Amino acid sequence: MIQFKTISELYAAAGVTKRPANEAFDLILFDELGAEVKKMMQPHRRGFCTVIFMQDQKDGQININQKQHTALSDTLLFQGTEHIFSFVRDAAVEGSVLLFHPFFLLPYSENIELNFPFFSVLNQNLFHLNHSEKTAFERLFELLLQERHHAVVVKPLLIALLEKSKQLYATYASEEQFLSKKSLLVRKYKHLINNCFIEHKSVDYYASLLNITPNYLNEVIKTETGRSAKRHISERVLLEAQNLLRYSEMDIAEISHLLQFSEPTHFSKFFKKETGLTPKAFQAKQP
Repeated sequence: MIQFKTISELYAAAGVTKRPANEAFDLILFDELGAEVKKMMQPHRRGFCTVIFMQDQKDGQININQKQHTALSDTLLFQGTEHIFSFVRDAAVEGSVLLFHPFFLLPYSENIELNFPFFSVLNQNLFHLNHSEKTAFERLFELLLQERHHAVVVKPLLIALLEKSKQLYATYASEEQFLSKKSLLVRKYKHLINNCFIEHKSVDYYASLLNITPNYLNEVIKTETGRSAKRHISERVLLEAQNLLRYSEMDIAEISHLLQFSEPTHFSKFFKKETGLTPKAFQAKQP
């Protein structure tokens, strides 16, 4: 699995030509991204946290929580260091991307996931904003943009943004109180798949993380969703394979390696079983 340790490494891989404000923090507008920036970023992890504020996105998609998210206008998305992340970028998207290393918030915050649980792979990471929420976050992002080269000012502003985000998470958490234990288990399972699906493709692995038996996990997932636990894993792998075949410049062998199939032939067999097409035939059908 590719892991970008620094913001500069991510920028270099994505084709972003600007330099970050400093080694531990940056805020960049989508408008600042040139045509040379990659349309798709393959699955990766980051050694830092990301907050994405999408004010308007009509095309493109972000893959998180085992779903393709599209039309993400007025949306906040949080990514921690354990997330697997990939996206297809809409060239006309409006909004901001904020990136920071956890140590940047010292001494204000020593444990990001404990203080701000929306950065955890087990919790909700995407929030849709109403009008008043959008206005409040627009102001915070504008202030951060103005001061992005002044770390001593940025730190308390970033803390304010994260504390404000806690209010969104608290609303979501209160809604969870009305969900059944089985519904909560489905949510957690989908979160885990999205962040482990490349390295781990067995139901047993996820059952162990959730401290339940594989049989019970499969029973609950099948009852609640109509699809087996294994089916959810296969669908997430297939989703990523389709995006890589559509948008990346990688060949089939490279995609097979990235998705950790032991042989390209095994990847091709999996893909054809799922879609009825070979990877090459699927690519040939794309516009």
